[in-house]
Amino acid sequence: MINKEQVSTLCEEALANSDRFLVEVKVKPNNVIEVYIDSDTAVNIDHCAELSRFINEKMDRDVEDYELSVFSWGLSGALKMDRQLQKYVGKDVEVKTKETGKMQGKLVSFDVERVEFVPAPKKATKKKSAEEPANLFFERNKVEIKPAIIF
Repeated sequence: MINKEQVSTLCEEALANSDRFLVEVKVKPNNVIEVYIDSDTAVNIDHCAELSRFINEKMDRDVEDYELSVFSWGLSGALKMDRQLQKYVGKDVEVKTKETGKMQGKLVSFDVERVEFVPAPKKATKKKSAEEPANLFFERNKVEIKPAIIF
């Protein structure tokens, strides 16, 4: 069976001199490999194809057959790494916790232990004026953060 660490090492080697970075490698049964990458700027299909070619050149299908797919992390995945979170400081995100459910707002800051977030202000109604929300703090390991598109 193909080793996840082997694939991760190849990815790190291929991405070393770029602004792209490895987020996750999954090796599923029957050697189905999924590689997820992100970037400080953007990931396009050419970046994914380039990494796929690099991995295919370094691995030997004659020794062990596999299926390889390389994906951009995208907007639907939770932000897992500091490097991903840093891109979204000051930007719209969606946070989800067991206690609060899903909320949209802006990521203010983060560190190893916690995340600071300001919820989107509630709209004013005829009976109530809009309230400026207070910043919320969450334990980092108990919150899921995703990019948000707010219209």
